Amino acid sequence: MEPTITEAEAADKVREHIDNAMTALPESAELEERRGTIVAACDDPTDGGSGDRVTVGERFWIRGLPMEDNEQNVEALHGYWTTSGYRVLHDQRPDKLFLAVEHEEDAFGMSIRTAGDGGLTIGASSPCVWPEGTPES
Repeated sequence: MEPTITEAEAADKVREHIDNAMTALPESAELEERRGTIVAACDDPTDGGSGDRVTVGERFWIRGLPMEDNEQNVEALHGYWTTSGYRVLHDQRPDKLFLAVEHEEDAFGMSIRTAGDGGLTIGASSPCVWPEGTPES
């Protein structure tokens, strides 16, 4: 029942993680909003905490990169993440271009994958947080 950052702070931090990761890609890479910020119930908290908390996430299309460079760009993100305090949770290469990581300090997760059109999508999500930062009484 410890206080956390707020839902709004988690949304800001999600975007910060995405923006920082984008620095590993060529300058032509641009983010295109996919669905906007998603707030979901923390139904299965792995820390044994309350299910009244939420997770905040966002996923973007990455535009401006040639699809034939997908493997190289995913490798660039892998390099960025493994030298920037993230641990690899799932790496399905070479079978699928999918990579999921978690930041060792703040437990924010990130992933990169190919989309149905062959382009790349990048996303980030927060650990479980209280919507207002403190447990509801």
